[in-house]
Amino acid sequence: MAGEIEHEEDLSREEAATYFEEVADGLRSGEEFTVVVGDLSVDVNPAETVEFGVELEDEEEERELEFELEWERREDELEIDAEE
Repeated sequence: MAGEIEHEEDLSREEAATYFEEVADGLRSGEEFTVVVGDLSVDVNPAETVEFGVELEDEEEERELEFELEWERREDELEIDAEE
């Protein structure tokens, strides 16, 4: 699957923290792990080193904080499988 999957929803702080913890546990495992994106489950297997980005947009009415992980695909990671 090539392309982009994007999802936004309202979560409590606790729910958002749990989501980040699950991703952090997956990263620490050093193995392929599943990320839930809305109704999809996507298996990812990041490289040992990832590019990490943080962006904070500060506007009069709201703030937006974004985190991004980026890595080069390895030969054994030819395609991401997504399941509904």
